[in-house]
Amino acid sequence: MNLFYTKDKTPINEQEIFKILDNLKVWDTNYLYIHTGMTFGMPNPDLSKKQILERLLSIFEKFNIQNICFPTFTFSFCNGENFDLINSKSKMGSINEYARKLPHAIRSIDPLMSNVLIGPDIDLVTNLSKKSVGEGSTFDKLHKRDGVKFLFFGTKVGDCFTYMHYIEKMVNVNYRYDRKFTGLINDGLNSFTDTYNLFVRYKNIFPGNGSYKYEGMLLEKGISKRVSIGETSITILDEVEAYSLYVDIITKNPNYFLNSKSIHDFDKTFEIKNMIAL
Repeated sequence: MNLFYTKDKTPINEQEIFKILDNLKVWDTNYLYIHTGMTFGMPNPDLSKKQILERLLSIFEKFNIQNICFPTFTFSFCNGENFDLINSKSKMGSINEYARKLPHAIRSIDPLMSNVLIGPDIDLVTNLSKKSVGEGSTFDKLHKRDGVKFLFFGTKVGDCFTYMHYIEKMVNVNYRYDRKFTGLINDGLNSFTDTYNLFVRYKNIFPGNGSYKYEGMLLEKGISKRVSIGETSITILDEVEAYSLYVDIITKNPNYFLNSKSIHDFDKTFEIKNMIAL
């Protein structure tokens, strides 16, 4: 079944996507963390959005991957909003939003950076600390697991590899600081006030193009593999080697991922806005 069509009307079907994922060995992992983007082409007009999402998820199910994780971040408290475990929508894309609603999916109670798990290792999204990207977070637990890979399904490493900010926390970069956010959480049974920490940038610190250079280095060193499909690509990378390379880069040049206009004045002013990324 064709799921998408490129601008020149070239069809992209389920079999093509399956073959690419198979060649990328998505099955050769214990944990697959997936960033997504519906950028392959125009959706097949003969299928509803739900049908396309169902078929995309069914492709992953065919590989029998033990644990699949999707980011379902909301940054609710950062945006002055309450967090509802059941009803707060993810801002990480339609595939992620569809995945979090599946009856067998388990979402972490994190009002800033929640994640959804499809698999048996429920500790990955439960028993978490109040540090969204620090020790005891889902990212921290992934780092301590064996056989972890990140998949960029229709998006790029340089655009959305949020795990980089966990690494920044682990090496304690000097252009970010821990900020507490407090708000109301509804876990489906009870409502309560709680506080979570997020490793945010100082006000006058701005990201540069380092994440895209890092993406290129991952490819050059064979740490990641990327296959073009339609109007986008699919990329997979190994957690251990990606972590090691990032630490090496930022240790040698602490400002590698910053814009040259950044000012280290340690201004902790934080404005409530429509925050969708860290």
